[in-house]
Amino acid sequence: MPGPDVTVLIATRDRAVHLGASLDTVLAATVAAPFRTEVVVVDNGSTDGTGQLLVQRSLTWPDLRVINDPVAGKSGAINRVLGQLRGRIVVFTDDDVHVPITWVADMTTPIREGIADAVCGRVTLAPHLARPWLTPGLRMKVAEVTDVSGPLPGMVGANMAASAEAVRAIGFDEELGPGGLGSSEDVLFNLRLKAAGYRLTGSSGPAVVHHFSADRLGYEPMRKLAMANGSSHAYLWHHWLHADLNLLTLRRLRARARLWWTRARTPRDPESITVSEYDRWYDLSFATQLAKERSRPPNYPPPGTATDTPADNRSWAVR
Repeated sequence: MPGPDVTVLIATRDRAVHLGASLDTVLAATVAAPFRTEVVVVDNGSTDGTGQLLVQRSLTWPDLRVINDPVAGKSGAINRVLGQLRGRIVVFTDDDVHVPITWVADMTTPIREGIADAVCGRVTLAPHLARPWLTPGLRMKVAEVTDVSGPLPGMVGANMAASAEAVRAIGFDEELGPGGLGSSEDVLFNLRLKAAGYRLTGSSGPAVVHHFSADRLGYEPMRKLAMANGSSHAYLWHHWLHADLNLLTLRRLRARARLWWTRARTPRDPESITVSEYDRWYDLSFATQLAKERSRPPNYPPPGTATDTPADNRSWAVR
C-alpha cells in the first residue's frame, strides 16, 4: 500500500481531558479528505490518562500513530519525529483544537496544487471562552487569528501546514515554545520559512476552534502568558533580528515603574486582566530577557546574509 500523502502532527502533554474530542474531529477530517492521511500524535511525557486514551483510539483508527517522546519540550519533541513522518505535507494543530470536516483538504490544497509551500489557517476561540474583558487584542494574545490574507500571512501552531521538505529544512527552535521560553516557536518557524524563500499563503477554509481550558483566562495565567511572550520575543529580537535597544537598564526601570503605576491605579480582579497591565508585564519581561540574551552570541546569521529578514517584522516585539 502506498504511503500517506499528508501527515497531521499533534504534540501533547497531560491534556487527556481535551485531546479525545480534538482527535475525534481530526480523525473525521482525515476520513473526509480525498487522499490518504496519517495522524501522528507525539506524547511528550504525559503523566495523566493521555497514554491510555491514545492506545484506545489507535485500536480503532489504523492511520493513527503514537510516538512517545519523554523529553519535555514541544519543539524538541516535534524535531525528533520529523524523520518518521511519511506524508509529503505536514499539517499542524494542537491537542485542544476542533477542526472542521474539510480541514485537511483546505489546509493542503495550495501545497498540493503547487501554489505555495506553506499555509496559514485561521483560529477562533470557542464561544464558551468569551469574556467581557477579553478584547480583540487580548484574544490575539491567546492565539486567535482571524485574518490570514495578504502576501505574508502569519502562522500559528494550532493551524498551519507546510511541505515535509520545508518542515525538515527549517525545524523548530528548541529554546522556544512550551518547555522553553514559553511561546513563539511558530513565529520563528514562519520568519525562517519566509527568509528561506518558501512561498506562504492563507487558507480559504473555515477556522479551527480553540477549546483550551477556561482556567487559562484568569489574571495569573494571563500574567504568565504576557511574561512568556515578552521573554520569547526578546529571544527573537536578539537572535533572529539582531536588533538592540539603547539604555536597556533604563528601559527595565521604566517598565517596572509603569507596571507599579498601572497596578496601583487598577483594582485587581483574579478573573481578568486589563490590556494595560498585560502590556506592562510583557514590557518588563521583554527588557529583562533581552538583557540576558545580549550576553550570548546570536543563534542565527546576522543581517546581510541570505537568511536575513526584513526589519518590518519587528513590530510584534517592542512598543
